[in-house]
Amino acid sequence: MNRIRKLAAVVKEGVSNPEKIKKGLKVLKNQGPVIFKERLSNSINYEPGYGRTRKVKLKSYSGDILFSIVMPVYNVDLKWLDKAIESIEKQNYKNWEICIADDCSPNQEVREHLLSISNNKIKVKLLDKNQGISGATNEAASLASGDYILLMDNDDELAHSALHEFYQKIKKDGSEILYSDMDIIDAKGRTRDPLCKPDWSPDLFLSQMYLGHLVGFKKSLFDEVGGFRSEFNGSQDYDLLLRVTEKTDKIGHVAEILYHWRDLPSSTAANPESKPYAQIAGLNAIQEHLNRVYGSGKAIAHETDNLFVYDVRYPMEEEPMVSIIIPIKDHVELLKAAIDSIFEKTTYKHYEIIVLNNNSEKEETFAYLRELVECHENVRVEDALFEFNWSKLNNYGMQFAKGDVFVCLNNDVKVIEPEWLTRLVEKAIRSDVGVVGGLLLYEDNTIQHAGVVIGMGGWADHVFKGMTPQHYGSPFISPMVTRNVSAVTGACLAVSRKTIEKIGGFNEQFIVCGSDIELALRANKHGLVNIYDPNVKLYHFESKSRDASKIPQIDFDLSDKMYKDYRKNGDPYFNRNLDYYCCQPKIRTSAVLAESDKEEKMLLRRKRETGLPQLDTNVYEITPFTFRKADYENRRINLLVPSINAEHVFGGISTALKFFDTLVNALGYDARIILTDAEPDKEAIKKYSGNYTFVKAEDDLKDKKQIVPYSNRFNRSIPVSEKDYFLFTGWWTAYCCQDAYVGFESTFGIKPNTFLYFIQDYEPGFYSWSTKYLLADSTYKNDYPTIAIFNSMLLKEYFENNHYHFAHSFAFDPVLNDGLRNALEKIPEQVRKKKQILVYGRPGTERNAFNLVVAALKKWVFMQPDIEEWEILSAGEMHRTVALGNGKELTSVGKLSIEEYANMLEESYAGISLMCSPHPSYPPLEMSVFDVKTITNTYANKDLKEFNENIISLDNISPMNIAKHLVEICKSYQTEVRHIAANPLYVKNDHVFDFVEDIKKILDEE
Repeated sequence: MNRIRKLAAVVKEGVSNPEKIKKGLKVLKNQGPVIFKERLSNSINYEPGYGRTRKVKLKSYSGDILFSIVMPVYNVDLKWLDKAIESIEKQNYKNWEICIADDCSPNQEVREHLLSISNNKIKVKLLDKNQGISGATNEAASLASGDYILLMDNDDELAHSALHEFYQKIKKDGSEILYSDMDIIDAKGRTRDPLCKPDWSPDLFLSQMYLGHLVGFKKSLFDEVGGFRSEFNGSQDYDLLLRVTEKTDKIGHVAEILYHWRDLPSSTAANPESKPYAQIAGLNAIQEHLNRVYGSGKAIAHETDNLFVYDVRYPMEEEPMVSIIIPIKDHVELLKAAIDSIFEKTTYKHYEIIVLNNNSEKEETFAYLRELVECHENVRVEDALFEFNWSKLNNYGMQFAKGDVFVCLNNDVKVIEPEWLTRLVEKAIRSDVGVVGGLLLYEDNTIQHAGVVIGMGGWADHVFKGMTPQHYGSPFISPMVTRNVSAVTGACLAVSRKTIEKIGGFNEQFIVCGSDIELALRANKHGLVNIYDPNVKLYHFESKSRDASKIPQIDFDLSDKMYKDYRKNGDPYFNRNLDYYCCQPKIRTSAVLAESDKEEKMLLRRKRETGLPQLDTNVYEITPFTFRKADYENRRINLLVPSINAEHVFGGISTALKFFDTLVNALGYDARIILTDAEPDKEAIKKYSGNYTFVKAEDDLKDKKQIVPYSNRFNRSIPVSEKDYFLFTGWWTAYCCQDAYVGFESTFGIKPNTFLYFIQDYEPGFYSWSTKYLLADSTYKNDYPTIAIFNSMLLKEYFENNHYHFAHSFAFDPVLNDGLRNALEKIPEQVRKKKQILVYGRPGTERNAFNLVVAALKKWVFMQPDIEEWEILSAGEMHRTVALGNGKELTSVGKLSIEEYANMLEESYAGISLMCSPHPSYPPLEMSVFDVKTITNTYANKDLKEFNENIISLDNISPMNIAKHLVEICKSYQTEVRHIAANPLYVKNDHVFDFVEDIKKILDEE
């Protein structure tokens, strides 16, 4: 009944305002049903009441603050000018005026249009001479009689509540400078690329003009600094605000998207390189500001490789003494790598290294420490013979330190950037700075640390973790700009002696973790800022999944109290509209509903009233696809794949791309690759540009080969025609496409053509029994006809045994990697083998059962008679060394290159590779053809014992059974083994995808 009432209300609205119906139909056609429904619900608000549905009149506000919106105009397209003015006229806060100065537009129509404006709240001044952007804006500002000036471009739009949000912020905090979040709006009114900014971050502001739009300030401040200066045209806003921020520290941030920056071909929004002179103007503005604040030569601004991003350095007349404090307990190979990198890379000269020996036990450790002290005059070793306490250890090290700056450093790091120490020190000695940290990378060159966000994950975590260290700025600030943060990790933390004397040392109540964050927050409370500098680069070989079981309860209890206010109010250097349960910045699903989302505000209010935690009910893998109807004449095959970036293209994605190329060539269809999870990086764009055109989702291009980035898909749709076919490569790509077709078919009557599903594992098994398990499972049971392509006959059999049905099914078996095949062909008849066990070790991937392998090895080391002669290595993912007992360790070599992996396979005698899945994973097959005696496991119908004689396939996969079989393997050790050329079809098969001809016949008959 409620739906009928709403429909009646919509019809009534259409009769009284037919223009809305036209606009609605246009949105439905161009952007699809999902966005149409959102726009409809946002444009007409209804509430139930006494058996009827009535239209709700949006509330208007008035107040005692007059906002003067300053708008310079020059040859603007009148339709954009009208939209800009209309967005102001529709503000729910009514105390405003618009101050327009036309900068002598050659187009007489613009000037005539301005003169025709009859609204007495709009003041217009026509200039007789062109004065440029700064001069014209000053002239517009001269018309202002308001308390605050707001800057607005003549083709942009304000959100409906922009002025009221600013008014409330001023009344609450007395802000004298204000800025808001923003996004980009295109010519069709579609928004994209939201930028959710942190609260006032002075070091970020010296890195880039992140305040952007919407920005406003007291008119008295504008008058005091003398307005805009034409010598800084292109970065005139930056110059003005740098000067204004010198006059006040009352800078407020409204964490709402209040400004829509128009994307037109001539605008900086569309093309940052359209104003190259602005880069230099910004640099000059920063340098002048630095000279005023610090004095000439005390701080120097530099350009960077990224447009409109700057790097401020603080030259030191003398290098203060630095004490690098490294606590250790054994793991001498890690310490040696760390210290070697310091001595080899560091350009800063005036430092000492204090190694704190915390109960080491191994003679090799003591031998290395003696050698270290003998070879280096600036290295000291101090015994810290007490129970491990990270806080106490670093405080203890400071007692011996001679430095003016302390650098707390983990033993599992490796220096990348030669100036790392210089950069840490020059910032740490600033009188306004608490702690300083840098960019730490995993061995695979993804981000391990780029600043700590308090409240992330309910506790605290590293923002950007797992992402590529590249410059981008949506939906949050780039990881590659210097900025202020609430805290940095203690794995690499610099703090001056003066700061420690002012605020105290580390809180020794924290034992393992938390005191690094507590120290940084304490610095904030003393009025100091903490800094993250991405130019301080080190590797940090920490496992991507921390073992929380080793953290004592006291650390959790203290952290719980410390994070309480941040869970409630958010981290000021992050943004409340971003998802606090995801390290990789993304908009909260509820946050995109923006201005009229009363339900979200009600939930937050209820949370505050009850004290109950807010539930995160989102499944981020299924962020919806939206299709719009397109006229595309040719048949086209669409590959839905997470990424084409080099760091992701291995294993499953690599195989999927190879299959796609084969399929496209066989079918003769046009090809489109839709990237669902990651934007293409520069290398990927360069690699694929020769064959493909990179296309925005909102563009309807006819190129026969396209790549469409679609990871950022809020408010964006993809053109789909009756001739499009879709190829899935993961359960979430299947789900989103299948779901999108439901609305697409009901709206446009377009049914999908036969789906193709490239199945490389039983993906529900990747999750415990849960929502994602059921969602993944549902994609195999979709009602639309589907061709399944299985990565192995065993996997196909598993699906058939479990009663999954597809319209057609094909399978191919794995083939050895080309690089490994080339290495294998060079192996001699007799292969020399070491007493070496190779483990496929991925602690971050549960289905590889890493802990089970370790448990087996811990038993084996006490069962193997000549154990002292054996070495145990782990490849696949970098992790800490694991003590196995009896003097043996499992040593990680991380992710190897193909050449390194081939060499290790050739020299290893035995191997262990487990996979809790019906898919026969590649490592045991690869090991076996390189003559490695390999222990693996059965699973359901999977049993690899028939693959070749080198595979030992265990049904009972208990640690003791693995250990017993490993002992039997090692008993037969020989220095040389005869190489057996096994499994020729696995080693080389040029006909893997021959079944595509059968797929072609099926599709051609449709």
